[in-house]
Amino acid sequence: MNTRMALAASWSVILTSGLLATAANAQTAQLTSSTANTLAAASFDRGLPTDHRFDASAHVQQGFDLIRKGKQAQAVKLFDKVIQDADQRLVGDMRPRQCSTTGAIASDSAIVDSAVCDAHFGKGYALIDMGRGDLAETELRTAAQMAPTNAHFTNEYAELFKSRREWQQSYDLFAHAWDVVDKNPKGADAGVAARALRGMGYNKIELGQYEEAERLFKQSQIYDPTSTVASGELEYIARKKAIGA
Repeated sequence: MNTRMALAASWSVILTSGLLATAANAQTAQLTSSTANTLAAASFDRGLPTDHRFDASAHVQQGFDLIRKGKQAQAVKLFDKVIQDADQRLVGDMRPRQCSTTGAIASDSAIVDSAVCDAHFGKGYALIDMGRGDLAETELRTAAQMAPTNAHFTNEYAELFKSRREWQQSYDLFAHAWDVVDKNPKGADAGVAARALRGMGYNKIELGQYEEAERLFKQSQIYDPTSTVASGELEYIARKKAIGA
């Protein structure tokens, strides 16, 4: 079991690092100066002050860069600046916050720049690297709640519970990620979909539900045919079934 967990954890780090890079690059591509101004106006169109001098997306990009360089503590400080800026702009506004890129926005929600959600996610990821999963939970939960259709955020939140061996909680979060992710096997989110399915499968193994786990890992191979994690877990399941476990 230790080998399985090490292999899964290693693959998770590799995949998540790639997704961090994707998120950061997307953030840069999306938020040109004119787009940033449009987002700011949309985010704070209810009489709240807008300060165009603060570039949240640039801070997030720098934060992700610092994580990749192993400078997690510095990254946390940058992410905190983005979060604090949003808090100052929305001071006194008690409405739930939602990212501007989450699709349908609830009418009773305050819309925030998607960089704020990335900042919460990035801070949580950095805190995990720093061994502070206790503090990371709040940040990852906030990111997932503010961007409920972002399967990548939910996958990472689910990983936290998997590391704690809270199998059912982890499974439920991976299942939510699977529910909201784009299910096109050739789409940009194919890797995210595969990760959600593998996470569900891993938890099913730990819950002793081998048939369901096998189905999930095989389904994940539709989205990531070369995954050594999926093939390794399927071999493990076959061995367990062979000895009647």
